[in-house]
Amino acid sequence: MLKSHSNASPESVYVSSEKVPISCLDSVANLYLEPDSNLFIKIDTQGYEWQVLDGASETLKRARGVLCELSLVPLYDGQHLWLDIINRLEAEGFMLWALQKGFTDPHTGQSLQVDGIFLRRD
Repeated sequence: MLKSHSNASPESVYVSSEKVPISCLDSVANLYLEPDSNLFIKIDTQGYEWQVLDGASETLKRARGVLCELSLVPLYDGQHLWLDIINRLEAEGFMLWALQKGFTDPHTGQSLQVDGIFLRRD
């Protein structure tokens, strides 16, 4: 997490760390989805949106929609910002359908993050 995030939300600072197993969406999706599932993916991963998309190329092909946090300014080290995510999801066949209010700096009023709702073009 970068200072831009912790300055706007001091209660969200790191207090500890844990090691947890990580799985790609493509490696687990078929365990939970039926062939005719109406799939909508929510990505809320604190700066790891790009990596989630990297591990979901096959699952994305089945998805009807995606909700993804879009950071307007850098909030996490190494993250991709809003335009990169929008362009990537558009290349995957989605269109940006709506934006929802997300994270705003209470001191300045600057929007730091929004939620983007993407729907499959076809």
